[in-house]
Amino acid sequence: MAAARAAEVAEAISGALDQPGWYADLRSADETFVVFPGRVLRYARGDRTARAEARAVGWTFGVPEHQLDWSE
Repeated sequence: MAAARAAEVAEAISGALDQPGWYADLRSADETFVVFPGRVLRYARGDRTARAEARAVGWTFGVPEHQLDWSE
């Protein structure tokens, strides 16, 4: 239930973010959610490949490299 709720919250935040350069990161016990305007990426915590992909998406949204540092 908590993971489903986390996904709902992430989608709501995604709709509220403005461009350029804004994002939010959320975590459940097992997943990380990286939220950009109109887009939510989620991956298993500790998945380095998925984290790198999320960072790459952040660059396309204009997020500076030094701000793409969410914790795991």
